[in-house]
Amino acid sequence: MRLVFDTDETFSYETLRSIGYTPYGGADIGEVISTAERVTAGDGDSWYREWNALADRVASIGDTCAANGHDVSANSAYLRASNYYRTAEFFLRDDPDNDPRVAKSSRRAIETFRNAPEIQARWTRVQIPYEGTLLEGYYLNVSGDRPGPTLLAHGGFDSTVEEMYFSVGEAARQHGYNCLIFEGPGQGSALRIKKIKFRHDWEAIVTPVVDFAITLPGVDPDRIALLGMSMGGYLAPRAAAFEPRIAACIAYDGLFSLARAFTSGLDAQKIEPQQRLGAMENLLAHRTELPTAMCWQLSNAMWTFGINTAQGLFGEVGKYDLTDVAAQIKCPTLVCEAEEDHFFTGQPVMLYDALTCPKTFMSFTASEGAGEHCHSGALTLFHQRMFDWLDDTLKP
Repeated sequence: MRLVFDTDETFSYETLRSIGYTPYGGADIGEVISTAERVTAGDGDSWYREWNALADRVASIGDTCAANGHDVSANSAYLRASNYYRTAEFFLRDDPDNDPRVAKSSRRAIETFRNAPEIQARWTRVQIPYEGTLLEGYYLNVSGDRPGPTLLAHGGFDSTVEEMYFSVGEAARQHGYNCLIFEGPGQGSALRIKKIKFRHDWEAIVTPVVDFAITLPGVDPDRIALLGMSMGGYLAPRAAAFEPRIAACIAYDGLFSLARAFTSGLDAQKIEPQQRLGAMENLLAHRTELPTAMCWQLSNAMWTFGINTAQGLFGEVGKYDLTDVAAQIKCPTLVCEAEEDHFFTGQPVMLYDALTCPKTFMSFTASEGAGEHCHSGALTLFHQRMFDWLDDTLKP
């Protein structure tokens, strides 16, 4: 599914990703389309300029509405602005730790999200103890003092905890689930502010999150589900293999081997294994000359993994593999697949086949409008099918 950018799949997908949050208050369709039409395909500076201008304009509307006591209008504007600031920052990956635009946009995405009256009224900001620091999260209690099913949800390679509200948090409320959205190393402010890089052994994050979650009001410790989005489709199953308190796991979408995803370009070029180190070193050195998708993928990997060499990249992504882990997962697991996923082609099936636990496979198709990565543009369909599965899986 291409939106606006016929010649740039990545710019098109990120436009779809942003507009896809419309059902949950994260976008207005006309705002997104008109902004995208002013962006030059493949130009990250142009992308930032137009999306940041939109975010500033909508945030200003939120400020004015809030000052005049129009809380519903302020809420709508602040939520949209938060998503637009996140979108603005997305392609700034040349030197993100030293680019002031990254820090500004990230800070504003958080501020506007927290300014939204609905967030203040329904969600509690939490900080989760983890190895001498604190991880950011938000908790929604819909069950009150009575124990209820609770969804723990995190993102992947480029997610923020605020985005998780749009991708699954608000839907959890509508479907009657307590929800704890959180971010770990390599994500959100953990990466941008605390400079904590990714780690493959995600159970080291999820176990402290579960420890924290069972202290929260409304959480039934026997009905805790874990969802991982995008690269979280590796992270969540990995954690579930080592954390027995997870009663259900959702790989949204399934990822079995990150190394295979990263070397797909080399496979397409038929580069022999003994030549791959040199080929990747060349790609890293000249990544700004590559097509948008590969340039962004390599630049974001260098930032989030904290590596700057081909050998370091191969060594790191090779750790993100469920070959020796999938059979250890005991809880019911849902593996989702997007028919036209341009990131993880074939990976969900590999994960599903390796599982020995009770398992369900859901394929989302292009004809349903849900064939893109993580079903962007068809989230209401995804949520209907996913939460219905959770309802059946977590019955008291």
